[in-house]
Amino acid sequence: MTTDLHTEDRPATGPGGLEAVADDEPLDRTRPNVSGDLPTIFELAPMFRRVLLGYDRFQVDTYVQWAEHQLTTAEQEREHLESRHLHALAELDEARELLSHSSGGAEFVSLSRRMGAMLAVAADEADGIRAEADAHRSAAAAEAEGTLRMAERVLADAETEGGRLVAVATSEAQERTSRADRIVEAAEAIRTAASAEAAARLEETRLLERRAAAEAGRIRRQAEDDVTAARLQAREEIVRMLTAGREERRRADAEAEADRERLDRRATALRSEIGALEQRRAALQAEVALLTEQVAAPVAERPAAAPRRLRAGSRALRAR
Repeated sequence: MTTDLHTEDRPATGPGGLEAVADDEPLDRTRPNVSGDLPTIFELAPMFRRVLLGYDRFQVDTYVQWAEHQLTTAEQEREHLESRHLHALAELDEARELLSHSSGGAEFVSLSRRMGAMLAVAADEADGIRAEADAHRSAAAAEAEGTLRMAERVLADAETEGGRLVAVATSEAQERTSRADRIVEAAEAIRTAASAEAAARLEETRLLERRAAAEAGRIRRQAEDDVTAARLQAREEIVRMLTAGREERRRADAEAEADRERLDRRATALRSEIGALEQRRAALQAEVALLTEQVAAPVAERPAAAPRRLRAGSRALRAR
């Protein structure tokens, strides 16, 4: 049982397992994605020295991360193969232990043959695994060495390009400095002219401010006079309205007093009439009670004056 690793048939992936697919270029399955993958942005990685306009730092970091990832993968595969090898050795030791404790005739012979076959298979598999692990270890070491040499070459090229760019940048900086000096001189001349114009504008502004202050004082005095006159007029109007209000209130109080006296007299008269009516109602109730008693008495016992009193009461009721 062997495990083969085919790096040529495996798609190029970053440390996070994302495939690096270019938009317009064919996919190189043996190279890293130097354009960067999202899972590799926040990972710890070697830091290259920063240069001006050299190799893309992000691409260099991505390439180094890819190389480290390849080394990590090879190390994991080596550990896996060693684990399988140790497992096979354990099975081999177990088989030897069983053989050392087995006994009995044909059964022992049959068991020995099966154990021998198992041991042979285990030994073959262990040798294959060991050889495969050694091959993978050698390939990973060679690939890591190549990656390291390439990184050193990239770093050397970056330093060379950085020196050239520093020289170019120094020349450009000197040229820009001289151009900046000329611009500063022109700006100084413009500033002098602007200062003179600003002084003239300031004097004109101050004159306008003095005129505006004088006009504002006149307007303020006029407004104060208008406010004073308006206050006097309003005070006179308020006094007149208060006087008219007091007079109107006095008349209203007099009329209310007269109405109250008239209503009191009317109430007194009504109370007198009500008392008279109450007395009359009591008299009528007494007469009605007397008439009721007389009607209830026998005819022979009725007094002769009863009819006359009854007729007199009827006339009185009709008169009322």
